[in-house]
Amino acid sequence: MTGEVPRSDFRVAFAVASEIGKRKSLEDRYLLAPEVGLFAVADGVGGHVGGEVAAELALRELKIAMESAAARAVIEAYVAAPDRELRHRVFGTLRAAFARANAAIFEHTRANPSLVGMATTLDAVWLARDHAFVAHAGDGRVYLARDTAVLQLTQDHAHGETLKAEGALRPSQKNPLFERLVNGIGLAEQVQVDTLFVDLAPGNRLLLSTDGAHDPIVDEGMLARLLRGGAVDEAPRRLLDTALQRGRDNATAVVIEIGERLVHRADSDRGLSAEDLEKVCTSALLSDLKRPLVLQALAAAVEIELEPAAIVPRVVTSDLTAYIVLDGIVRVTGNRRVSTGALLFAESLVGVWVDGELPVVEERARLLRWRAHDFDEVAGRDAALGAELYKRIAKHVARTAAKGLPPTPMPSLFPGPAEPE
Repeated sequence: MTGEVPRSDFRVAFAVASEIGKRKSLEDRYLLAPEVGLFAVADGVGGHVGGEVAAELALRELKIAMESAAARAVIEAYVAAPDRELRHRVFGTLRAAFARANAAIFEHTRANPSLVGMATTLDAVWLARDHAFVAHAGDGRVYLARDTAVLQLTQDHAHGETLKAEGALRPSQKNPLFERLVNGIGLAEQVQVDTLFVDLAPGNRLLLSTDGAHDPIVDEGMLARLLRGGAVDEAPRRLLDTALQRGRDNATAVVIEIGERLVHRADSDRGLSAEDLEKVCTSALLSDLKRPLVLQALAAAVEIELEPAAIVPRVVTSDLTAYIVLDGIVRVTGNRRVSTGALLFAESLVGVWVDGELPVVEERARLLRWRAHDFDEVAGRDAALGAELYKRIAKHVARTAAKGLPPTPMPSLFPGPAEPE
C-alpha cells in the first residue's frame, strides 16, 4: 500500500502480515495510520482474551493520543522549525502516549478483575520530515535497513537482555528464563519507554515486528536479506513464512519503505550535523579519515541519548557495542570523566569482552552507538575502509593497554588535563 504521510518528506509505501502460528489465538495487533504518520505493533500477553484486549486497547489509546490537538501541535512545530529541543518534545509526546495506554490497561483490569495480569508489548514509529521517531516497550523490535547495514534499533526488555546490558552476562549466554518480559504496557504502574531518532533516505526500510516474527530468524544476515529483497508488499509475507517454518508463536511484521523525496528543505535537523561530524572526527576511530569514509562508517551507527545516572551498556541486543560521545559527560573506570570524542568499548568492535565497571552518565549525553555486527557489515562492504578501521581499533586498544588502563575512552576530562592519544 502507498499512503499519504502529510508531514513526511518522502513517498511512503507499507505492508503488513500477521499470522496465528501454532497458537490457539492471535494476540498480536497492528496499527497503520499513515494519515498521522503513525505505525505500530503490539503483542498481548495474559491469556487468550487478556492478551487480545491489552494489545487492542494499547493501540487504540496510542492512536487517540497521537491524533490529539496537543500532539499535532508538537509535531507541526517540529516540522516547521526543527531543533533538538523540539525533538525532545516529540519524544515526550510519544512517552505520554505510551503512559496513557499503560493507564488505560490498569483502568480496564480494575473494572474487569478476570483480566488482571494482561499486558502488551508496544513498538511505534512516527514519521516526520526525513526522520523516524521510534518508541519501544517490551520485546517487539524495530529495525532500520539502510543500503549498507540493517540495524536493530530497539533493545528487548527481557530479563536476559537486561542482565547483558548491565554487564552481568556475556552476549552468547542463554536460558529460557531470560525471555521473561520485564517491561511492557500494563505490567506495572510506570512503564519504561525507550525512544530513538533516525535519519531516513530513499530506499530505506523500517520493520516493526513481534517476537514471533524475528526470534526464529536467528541469522541476522538472513533477516537482512528478507527485509531488503523484493517489493515492499512482499517483504512481510516472506519474513513470516520463514519465521513460521522455525517457530510456533503469533507473528506480525509491518514493513515501511521510504520512497522518492517529495519535499526539499533548506533547514534540517539531521541527526549528525556538520558540528557533530567534527566531533566524531576527533575520536581515535575516525580522526583524519576522509569525510566520505567517515560517512560510510557512520551508516552502521545510531544516535542515542542517555539521562544522568544511566549506565552505558556494553551489550545491546545480544551484541557487543561501542560508542563515540557527542555531548555530555560520562564517568568511566577509575573515576575518570570523558566527553566529546571519547571512544567507549572500542574492543567490542573486534569481538573482545573486557570485564569491568560500566560507564555512567553524569551529564545528559548524546552518543553514537555501533553494534559489532552492524559495524562489521559496513566494514565488510569496503575492504580498504574495513582494514583502516580495524587497524585504528587495534592501535587504540594497544595504547590503552600499554598505559595499564582497560580499553576505555580517550581523551579524559575532570580531573586534570586530557590524556594524549
